[in-house]
Amino acid sequence: MAELPLHDRAGNALLAVRPIAERDLPALPAALVVAVHAGAVLMMFDKRRRQWELPGGMREPGEACREAAVRELAEETGIRGVALTFAVVADFALTAPARRESLAVYRTGLIAAPRLTLGDEGLGFRWWSPGDPVEADMSPLDAELAARVATT
Repeated sequence: MAELPLHDRAGNALLAVRPIAERDLPALPAALVVAVHAGAVLMMFDKRRRQWELPGGMREPGEACREAAVRELAEETGIRGVALTFAVVADFALTAPARRESLAVYRTGLIAAPRLTLGDEGLGFRWWSPGDPVEADMSPLDAELAARVATT
């Protein structure tokens, strides 16, 4: 595991990764999903940020973090009907605009490799092993979260 804070090329920082009980989870603005199959984590290439990231995104009004995670996973990958386990809260310092933000991170273990379907935000998929190097076109923040959550 990397020492925190960990920064990306845009100056964003992963400040902390905190285990809490899901029942104590506040209404955070977004959720990410660490989907694991055969020891590798599913990453998608984000069109706008031009980097490999974990699937996930913003909560919609009235939506719980878990509901956002389920919806975003389906929209971005086509994966539906899998059990998600709440893993951690990730705390960030973001730069554009400058703010502090916390996200809910969920995990799912996939028995078989799923049939993946690209949504509007992605350009491709890859399975990344947390033991492999983090390449320049991968979010080091998402890679660190993936490595920490994949083994829990």
